[in-house]
Amino acid sequence: MTWQRFKKLKVLPKAPPLVKRRYSVTTDIVSFQLCPRQYGHFAVRGYVSANALQEFFGTIVHQVLDRAHAHFKGLLDPSTKGKLPNDQDIDRYFEDVQRALKARGIRAFVRESDLARELVKRFNRIEGPTLYPRVKDTEHRIQDDQGSYILHGVVDVLVNPAVKNPTPGQMEIWDYKASRFPGADLQRRQRFEFQMLVYAELYRARNGVYPAKAVLYFLNELAGTPVPTSRPANALYEVTLDPKRIKQALQDFATTVKEIERCHDSDKWSPPPPKQTPGKETCDLCDIRWSCPSVKYDMRYP
Repeated sequence: MTWQRFKKLKVLPKAPPLVKRRYSVTTDIVSFQLCPRQYGHFAVRGYVSANALQEFFGTIVHQVLDRAHAHFKGLLDPSTKGKLPNDQDIDRYFEDVQRALKARGIRAFVRESDLARELVKRFNRIEGPTLYPRVKDTEHRIQDDQGSYILHGVVDVLVNPAVKNPTPGQMEIWDYKASRFPGADLQRRQRFEFQMLVYAELYRARNGVYPAKAVLYFLNELAGTPVPTSRPANALYEVTLDPKRIKQALQDFATTVKEIERCHDSDKWSPPPPKQTPGKETCDLCDIRWSCPSVKYDMRYP
């Protein structure tokens, strides 16, 4: 029979495609460092968290501020070019973003939604007059090929130092944080600094030089009463861009990538040891905390 002609034919299995994974500082590296188990469930296996409060707060603050910058540049409406958005404009942009987030299943309690709205308004009034004219770009995407993977990130705003025709080495990279300044929480502050050190290296890969400054702005420092009329002392934090620290941050990034790859290969995403868990605030919002061997949560019923 004809088929017997092919009895000794051997077909080699198709080789897996050599696709480089893309790794983000915040979405991948910092999330994995906080808790590999949580990262594996939600970032890799695709489970959806029942509590999207943290995602809502950070996302809506960033997206509404992005619209505020676009408003000043006249990108949304040419008639607003050079004009600061007022509170009614912020309300409109906030509602637009909130509807889009709800369509994606990302919601928040009314209290948190109102707080996010108020923080953006306060930022707009206090920082808008001096910052918006200096913003050269928003959602500034940067990346670099690290050989076996792609390292990438997004700088919230690229800021001009208020000089005419600035060079890349004079620009500032800013990142908005919808939280308070970490203060004495050294590990949390180091995570924020790590992010900006890696961003500085990505900026150098794209522009040939490091930025002049790397700035973190903590919007939750604007909360409370009385309503601030000027920038609170802890709202703005500048990260020192020491080349040695940047090199160490890149080494830490590469080490974490190797750990993530090992977890991918074995499909095992273990939690950190009990004394190295990310903290009560993070664990309290985790949907898989009751089965976690590193923390103790009593089972409860709906």
